[in-house]
Formats: sequence, structure tokens, C-alpha cells
Amino acid sequence: MASALDVKPDSLTLDKLGLNSKQLEAVKYFENPLLILAGAGTGKTKTLTSKIALLIASGISPSKILAITFTNKAAAEMRQRIMQITPYSGGIWMHTFHALGAKLLRRHGELIGIKQNFLIYDEDDQKKLIGLILKEIGLESEKNKIGLYISLISKAKDDLIDEEAYLINAEASGETNRLKTARIYRLYQAKLALAGALDFGDLIHKACKLLKEKDDLREYYQEYFQYVLVDEYQDTNHAQYVLIKTLSEKHQNLCVVGDPDQTIYSWRGANIRNIMEFEKDFKNAKTIILEQNYRSTANILTAANKVITRNRNRQPKNLWTENNDGDSVKIIECASEIDESKFIYNKIKSLTASGAYTYNDFVVFYRTNAQSRSFEETFMKMSIPYRIVGSIKFYNRKEIKDAVAYFRLLANPYDTVSLMRIINTPARGIGKTALEKIQAYAMEKQMPLFDALENEYQIPKLTPMARRGIKEFTILINSLKEELNETPLYLIIEKLLTKSGYWQSIEDLSEKDPAASLAKLGNLQELVNAVKEFEDRMANQNIPPSIHKFLENVSLASEVDNLEYSKYAVTLMTVHLAKGLEFPAVFLTGLEDGLFPINASHSSNSEMEEERRLCYVGMTRAKQKLFMTWANTRKIFGKTEPNSASRFLFETELIEEEEKQKEEMPQSAPYVSTGLRITIGRKVAHPVYGIGRVINLVGTGEFTKVTVVFDNGGKQTFMLKYAPLEIV
Repeated sequence: MASALDVKPDSLTLDKLGLNSKQLEAVKYFENPLLILAGAGTGKTKTLTSKIALLIASGISPSKILAITFTNKAAAEMRQRIMQITPYSGGIWMHTFHALGAKLLRRHGELIGIKQNFLIYDEDDQKKLIGLILKEIGLESEKNKIGLYISLISKAKDDLIDEEAYLINAEASGETNRLKTARIYRLYQAKLALAGALDFGDLIHKACKLLKEKDDLREYYQEYFQYVLVDEYQDTNHAQYVLIKTLSEKHQNLCVVGDPDQTIYSWRGANIRNIMEFEKDFKNAKTIILEQNYRSTANILTAANKVITRNRNRQPKNLWTENNDGDSVKIIECASEIDESKFIYNKIKSLTASGAYTYNDFVVFYRTNAQSRSFEETFMKMSIPYRIVGSIKFYNRKEIKDAVAYFRLLANPYDTVSLMRIINTPARGIGKTALEKIQAYAMEKQMPLFDALENEYQIPKLTPMARRGIKEFTILINSLKEELNETPLYLIIEKLLTKSGYWQSIEDLSEKDPAASLAKLGNLQELVNAVKEFEDRMANQNIPPSIHKFLENVSLASEVDNLEYSKYAVTLMTVHLAKGLEFPAVFLTGLEDGLFPINASHSSNSEMEEERRLCYVGMTRAKQKLFMTWANTRKIFGKTEPNSASRFLFETELIEEEEKQKEEMPQSAPYVSTGLRITIGRKVAHPVYGIGRVINLVGTGEFTKVTVVFDNGGKQTFMLKYAPLEIV
């Protein structure tokens, strides 16, 4: 069982660490399993590294300490911090979960039939292997489900369900799809073994299996690791939980650090239950809550606390700070996503011009990758350097490059690079062999590749399928080329995506990877919007919107990779990548119901709580300034659609102050019959529906429409001119 340290630590060592009372309590506590509930910006890394350093300073061998983080970068940072406190820290087992599993299996995997020099298959390897299996068992037609099968197998491994147990469960259920997956799972594992390989899921799954089946080995490591510490515990899945519980079982010297309010990876297998039920899972466990925030101003924390307290599935805590109040959190209503990006540009320029900020001090957070496009275009146009974290630039994404390649081929059928890219994308029967024959013919006749395609009847030994695919392809390109001078470009790109089958091929991805399919569809939708905006911009300048001019703009957009490595650059990233980061100024964008929270009308309570946690994470990255923006309208497939302000904005309880913030983005406000201004967030009364709050205004003048959410739960949209509304 856990016990206090045998060697009394030097109090001067602790004094030098600069810990607050709660941090110090957590660092010195070793009597029972400990959960350090560390709110955003409360110094969890400092607390964890200080605790490890104290163990070493107290005479515990570093090699008997197991510390687990979620990234190699975090592990390296922790190791460096520990070395700054105590130089005798060599030998600590400080790893990610996957690295720990690999280390155990390299050492002892042969006990369960795993070769010491096993390969680790990545996702591409997995796809190829599943593809071979589908072909082998006569299910080649299900190649579009490869991602789905990988996801199901990975989920099973996260839940510690091996192929035999999966088959038993599938047979008990009698479900055809589960039985099919079970068969694929068994063959997949057999082929992995034959290749001497493991995938990422195996690294933890097999490590758990090893410790479960080999009693002597399990007892050895349970004795060996005297102290086990885990960072970001809220992000653990079931297999990771079991591995930690097993290794810490004897000494019970387990310390986990995490924050259920920052659990945002359930889609990746994270189980919030692990941290919420820590005190149930570990006997006599103690919880110490870190609430003093060192990162943000008081006003930012107040707004963030008000949002997150709406979640029911959480452990109560309230972040506070000795920092000053700082600027008020700004909620900015913008007319469109273009105005949103312009507002951010203007704000960045004014703040940097003051000399108090550099470009590195700013981050723009968004819910989906597709939203980056408007920011990228505005920043490029206005010569603001930026970097995208965890993503590639909009026009460098595969689906966008594919679509643009079609567009380039319309402008120039002899663009061989673009032709080679999309001739069989999506698949139309023009495979590798057929393409080699076409290229050989073009070379023999000394003609461009597209001309060779139009002469396909003269190319020998092509299959009927290849000939049919070639004809469909050339007809598509030639027919749309003829429409260029009479059809708007955004409609041309829509037709290309539809008639080529490309759009359908992306929709088909939803069966195997819904998230990837939605992301790609969103990006293609943004491309249509970009073309439409280009045409509108040209029209406003009385310039004919030619396809060549648009492609020139695209080329410029894809040639700014040097900005990615600029020393001073604004950071663009999804909110999911925000954890562990902080910035002096944060723009949290796209706060509209349906976008953030995403799929608001169809979300379950647990899904909505995770969206709220995501918003909270974004808000608490801000140190000094926080701007929360939303667009009154946003283009969907080239069409302008109205939006409602995100419920999270109302939950900050700041939206009532929006009129005071109109100088940030001057806008008109409609008037009701009483002559009073009506704005987003106003409370109004209706003679039938009762009291409600205005959440949206669309249009101008007598055509203005107002949307109101009433206290009884109802939602109604009225023509403002005729609505019998009274300001409350």
C-alpha cells in the first residue's frame, strides 16, 4: 500500500519551486492514490514535474518511476523540467502509452508469440492489409469500407476485445455485419502475425494481454514500479486504464493529473468515466483540486466558468486568478464569414500597430478545417503571415487539389500534370495498365495525352471498361469546356464535382469514416463558395470573372508555404488541437448553432457537453484578450444561409452587452413598432408565445426577419415589420 516518503524532503527544495498551497499539497501527498484535478492554466505540468523531482530528491530511484504522457513532445518537456530541478533524473520510464507498450513487448513479447523485432503498421499499411483480405474473401466490392473495418477493429482493441472474443459476441448477436467484421478481424490478426507486425492498437492491447497471462512478469513490474504518474488522464481509453491499474496495483502509489472539463476526444476513444470515477476505482483515493489560474485575466475566466458550469457531467470547480480583470470578453456579430475574417484582420493590424503585440501573439480557432479558407484568403490578400497547425493549407488539401485539377483541365486540356492526377479519380476503369498503353500511344504519335484519349479507338488492347471510362471522361471535359463562356464558374465547378462522380465518391466515404467524409465535403463546399466569391468580387470591379484569373489566384494561394515557417505569424488551427497551448490574444470563431456546437439540433446530451467543453478549452487558451465571433450568414454551396448565434455565446452572459461592442464591427439595428432598437440577445415579449430572446436577424429594412427562442422552448421566425413584439 502507499505510504509517506521514507526520506523527509529538504524544505528549501520545495520553497525554490514556487508552488501555491494546493500545488504543494499535491506534490507532497503520497499516502494513497491521488487525482490532481487541474483546471486550465493551473500549472499541472509544474506540479507533476515537481512531484517527480521530489521523489528523486527523496531517494527514490528514477528507474522505479513510471511517468506517462500523451505526446513525445510533452515527455521531452517534462524530462527537461525535471532535470532543471534535480540533475539525478536519468532512467525514468517516461513514455507515451504506445511507447510504453512497445517497450514491454520488445522485452517480453515472445512470451505470447510476438517477435522482438516486430514491425509497427501505420494506417496506410492497415488499409493495404484489409484490402488484400477483402480481395481474398471475395469482398472487393467493399473496398470503400476499409476505413470502417479499421475503425471497428481499433475500437475492439481499445476495449480489450480480441478477435476470438469478437467472433463469439458476433455469433451470439447473429448480425451479418458483425459476423463479417469478425471474420475480417481474425484474418487481419493472422496476417499481422505472419508479417511479424503489430498495429498501434496492438501495442497497448497486447501489453495488457502479456501482463494478464504471465503472472510472474506482472508481479515483477507491479513490484518494480514504485510510483506511477499519468498526465492528461481524462483522455485515456479502457485499455490504457487497465494497463495503468494493473501496473500500480501493488504499491497503489498512483497519481493521475487531468481535467474532465477538457475531455474533448471521445471520438478518438477517450472515456470520461475513467477520471470521473477515479475515487470509486481506487480505494482510499484522494482528490486535490487546482483552481488558481496563472494564464488568463479574471474576465476571461469568469466567462469560461459560466459556460462550463452548464455541463452536468463534471466535477465542480471554479477557476480564479490573482491576475487583473483585463479587457472584457468581446462577442462580435459579423454579417458573413468574409466580414468575420476582415474583422479579425483589422483587429490584428490595430493591435500590432500599437507595438504591444506581434503576429505570434494571435491564434484563430475554428471548429472545422474548412473554415480556414476565408481567413487564409484574407490574410494572404492583406499580407499577414500565418501558419496552420495540424493541417495543410486549403488549396493543398487532396480533395481541393483534385477539384482544381479538373478546373485546370477545362482551362487547358494539355495540362498533363492535372490530367494524370484525375484521369482515374474517381475510379472510372482507367487503371495503371490502361494508362501505360495510352501514354505509350501518345509518345509514339508525338501527341498530347488528351489528344490520345480522344483517339482511344486507335489504341490497341484497351479493355471495354477502360474505353468506356475514357469516353465518359473526354465528354465531360469537352462539354463543360463549351459552357465556360455562358455558365457561372461556381456552377461549372458544381457540375464537375457532380458529373465526374467525385462528389459521390466523397459521400461514399461516410460508411467507413464519417468524420473524414464530412470534412472533405465541407472543404469542397468551401471551394464552391470561393469560386462564387471570386465571381462576385470581379463583378464588383467590372472585370469578367475568367477561369484563368481564378486559377491564377489559386496558384498564388498555394505558393505561400514560406509563411508556414515565418518567425512571426498568426496561428490558425482547429479547437481540437488547442490543448496545452496559450496565446495573449484568441479569436474563437464560427460560434453558430449547427457549426459550434456542430449538428446542434441532432446532438445528444453527451455530445453537446463535449462541444461545450471544446468551447471552454478554446476560451481558456486566452491570456489577455478573447474575441468570440459569429457570422449572421454563411455560404453553403455558394448559397447564403442564415445562422443563429451559438448557445455558448448566451451562456457567457455577455451577449446583453453586445450593443456596447458595436464599435468593433459597426452594424445597423432594426426597430420594432415602439421605436426601440432590437438586436441579437434582446429579450422580447410576444402576446401568444410569451417572453423570449432574439437569436437571429436576417435582412434589412422592411424585409428583416427576426428569430426568437421563447422561454417555453419554442422557436419562431417573424417578419419584423408585422411581428407584435415588445422589448422587455
